[in-house]
Amino acid sequence: MRAARTIVAGLLRPALRPTALLAAGLSLAALVAINLTVRSLGGDVHALSLGRVSDRVQAVLLLGAHAIGCSGEVAEPQAAVRTAALRHGISPRLALAVARTESSFVHTRISSTGAMGLMQLMPETARELGVSDPFDVQDNAEGGVRYLAQLLAMYRGDARRAVAAYNAGMGRVPVRGLASLPAETRTYVGRVFSRL
Repeated sequence: MRAARTIVAGLLRPALRPTALLAAGLSLAALVAINLTVRSLGGDVHALSLGRVSDRVQAVLLLGAHAIGCSGEVAEPQAAVRTAALRHGISPRLALAVARTESSFVHTRISSTGAMGLMQLMPETARELGVSDPFDVQDNAEGGVRYLAQLLAMYRGDARRAVAAYNAGMGRVPVRGLASLPAETRTYVGRVFSRL
């Protein structure tokens, strides 16, 4: 959103108009190319966004690698999430609610921020969790559920705080009160818990 405002502000200044128009055109062309590439690889584009282009490019490259290496067989997303939840000792219902909220069980989804796959892992988070193919249903489910289990341990079993941190980021959720969180995160927590 900030990038869009910067471009619009540039368009309003006559001296910067040619530069801003060029930047806007290049940004739009890059986003269209990214979205077309994702669709051609069988992926699902969640939204068009000017932000976090580098994360989206990484996600597209990983989706391409997945498409090349994919055997054609895809594991059942709900079964993969349920199995991972049982392995990590957390509620399968909670893990399934997070997966449904994140991707609607579409394992090739790329968000506007570059989050990938079934559990919508950001590229850096996927690397930290050892997820080698974020578009592989089992690999993504394992990583995302392990991350959720880590958050549950960090917040001493408080599922609302763990789910909020899954959305907002580890360490961004206060010890007391969720009211100070961004509206997007509060809405996300409500959506997950309405699916339980």
